[in-house]
Amino acid sequence: MRKTVLLLSTVILLSSCVTSKKYDALSLENKKNSENLEDCRRENETLSLTVKSLRQDIDTKNKYIEDLTTGDKKSSDIIKSLNKENADLKSQLEAANMKINEVVNDKSEHLTELSDVLYKREQELNQKEYTLDSLQNEFWENQKQMKLLKSQLAGKDAQLQKIQSTLKDALLGFADKGLSIENKNGKVYVLMEEKLLFQSGKWDVSEEGKKALKEIAAVLAKNTDIDVMVEGHTDNVPLVGKNQIKDNWDLSVMRATSITKILLDGTKINPNRIIPCGRGEYSPQVNNKTPENRAKNRRTEIILSPKVSELMDILK
Repeated sequence: MRKTVLLLSTVILLSSCVTSKKYDALSLENKKNSENLEDCRRENETLSLTVKSLRQDIDTKNKYIEDLTTGDKKSSDIIKSLNKENADLKSQLEAANMKINEVVNDKSEHLTELSDVLYKREQELNQKEYTLDSLQNEFWENQKQMKLLKSQLAGKDAQLQKIQSTLKDALLGFADKGLSIENKNGKVYVLMEEKLLFQSGKWDVSEEGKKALKEIAAVLAKNTDIDVMVEGHTDNVPLVGKNQIKDNWDLSVMRATSITKILLDGTKINPNRIIPCGRGEYSPQVNNKTPENRAKNRRTEIILSPKVSELMDILK
């Protein structure tokens, strides 16, 4: 402001002292100076704003630097903490490795022992597998033999059925005279009561009995693979012995022998197929308390059974 007043005074003073031409020149110069002054003022304002902005930037940068410095300190603390944790973990890792090595060494010895045990078990398993294979082969072979045996048994059973049917037809006329036929336990039983064969206490076969026995012998002669057992039975009434007969047991044996001789007489039946035996009073069908029961017990049983030699060969 003071510069402006001084300038104006100078101008006035000069105007009074100078010519009009010089005045105009000075006025023009003054105008330019005023414009320059205005430009300087505006530039000064612009620079002031720039300085202000720069100061704000400096403050911001200083704050950022301060934050970085603080952050670096925190990072440094974190790094130190992490380094400490890392060192601890390394120590724990080394301890763990030592423990693992100890365990591995121990397990290695144990695994060696287990390997030996497993080898023995494998040997045992191989032996058992070999045994199992042998047993399986034996089993299948037995299955074949059993199948063959069943087939043989079925054939024998069919044969017995046929013989039973043949005997029933041949002995049909003796059915009401004390003769019966049945199949049980895989055998054919021809049961002949005493009244058909013998007089009381005697062992000589009656004529009617001989006829029945000849019919049986004819069937046996045609079936050579049938074994025969002739069993004599009595009641429990004591027999007063005379000559070679001492008791019921002797009587049952003599009767079985007499029947056997008749079956063989005049036939081609091999004698080794027939076994006579006496059971006496010791295998009754019923108790001996009544005359009727005692009569049932006084009997002869001719038991027909298939030869088992073939079956035994299969079993062997």
